[in-house]
Amino acid sequence: MKAITVKEMQKMDSCAIHEYGIPSIVLMEHAAIALRDYFLGHIKKEKRILILCGPGNNGGDGFAFARLLFDAGFPYVKIYCIVNYEDMSKDEFTNARIVDHYPIPRIITTDRTEIKHMMESADVIVDALFGIGLKRNITGFYKELISQLNELKKQVISIDMPSGIDGDTSQIMGVAVRASKTLTFESYKIGQIMYPGSEYCGEVIPLSIQIPKEVVAQGKGITVLDDIVVSNMFPKRMSHSNKGSYGKALLIGGSKPMHGAITMCAKAALQSGIGTLTLFVPDCISFLLSLKLEESMIFEASSQNGFFSMDAVDELKKILPQFDLIIIGNGMGRNEVSKALVEIVLKSDCACIVDGDALYEIGEMPSILQRAAPTILTPHIKEMSYLTGYTVNHIIKQPFKVIEAFLQTYPSLTLVLKDEHTMIVNKSVGYVNLAGNNALAKGGSGDVLCGMIAGLYGQSKCALTSACCAVYIHAISSDLLLCKDDANSILPNDLILQLSKTFKKIRQKSCK
Repeated sequence: MKAITVKEMQKMDSCAIHEYGIPSIVLMEHAAIALRDYFLGHIKKEKRILILCGPGNNGGDGFAFARLLFDAGFPYVKIYCIVNYEDMSKDEFTNARIVDHYPIPRIITTDRTEIKHMMESADVIVDALFGIGLKRNITGFYKELISQLNELKKQVISIDMPSGIDGDTSQIMGVAVRASKTLTFESYKIGQIMYPGSEYCGEVIPLSIQIPKEVVAQGKGITVLDDIVVSNMFPKRMSHSNKGSYGKALLIGGSKPMHGAITMCAKAALQSGIGTLTLFVPDCISFLLSLKLEESMIFEASSQNGFFSMDAVDELKKILPQFDLIIIGNGMGRNEVSKALVEIVLKSDCACIVDGDALYEIGEMPSILQRAAPTILTPHIKEMSYLTGYTVNHIIKQPFKVIEAFLQTYPSLTLVLKDEHTMIVNKSVGYVNLAGNNALAKGGSGDVLCGMIAGLYGQSKCALTSACCAVYIHAISSDLLLCKDDANSILPNDLILQLSKTFKKIRQKSCK
């Protein structure tokens, strides 16, 4: 399934209506049926349900939904709508007039005290006020209504999009409904997966409204990773193979203050199936790492004051051609030596993964990213600001524009932009991960992800494949751990220990 823009969704609707001949009111009925079916499976019939209907087709969905809920045996359904018939869309008007013949109460007060009592007495409140097409700030009465709703902390289910979120930019249009769940139609919307809109959506659940599959398939957008997508990408291990079949990797990094970063990266790479792994580390920590990483080989590079010394630059030049994958950055520190090591790696013709401190160093010499060999960058938002020169706030508000411009400049890259919903993008295709939880918000989680990408690249030899599989498996490993452990206590090393079970889960799906 994809995450699409409002324009793409409108194009799908238009194609279904004008090319396939499906009347718009039939699509509205299908939306109401999908909503009713969800409620039948998840909401008890004795619950008191209040549906807030605004002007337009989102309100029309609400009226049709109220009718179908009542017919399905939900006796305590009420509608709140102050929209005059002449201000309704054509399809909303039709469904509102139908509901007039049902014993479903419609409340039209604008008194704040009465509205508060009405919402307090409901068990479930359905937001059908504005939907995905909103492009202006919510002000006046509706702003007060939404603010009052949010203060009550009720179970709120939004139809298609929490009212007040821009469906394309995810920005809050003055105020927005804070939903417990968002029941969206056919595809995720960009505004639901990006911050800050994602904070208001709760769990987003796509429902089909029976738009022809061919129409949905033509929709452009960014693909949402799930078990099926990742299992189809997941690299296979061959029966006739050896360690050389799965990558010969060199991991460059580490320092006396930050030896844990390279340790976790190395463990994750080994647990993710890399063929052979050699660590290029300052000699002052080599003994410590040799005790922790028995499956790795270690090159003891020259050090000074706990970090690489300048002599390490020539030492790296001598051994670099022996490897087919280079990982650089984890715990190496930021200094002139680090910058020189990064420059050597990126001027080589070897595939590489750039993480951590190495991303900062690239920000000082971005033109070095003009290279032909496969290159994976794994920045979080702050590190993306080093690479692009944009502020963190600018990137958060316009991530797609920033990514598009960046990849036009450096078309050979695969970018893993880490955030609550991580995006994996190259010049021609994009994916987004919605799995995972805040247990990953700990130092070391990114080092584990970097190592996983390395291990999977060694097997797939594909930057996009390894990045997508690693990001998703990293995330669902944290979800599986959260089933039995508290997020406070889940550590990056716990993720590494979980990987074997998660890999097996994905591999079994790929065998079906």
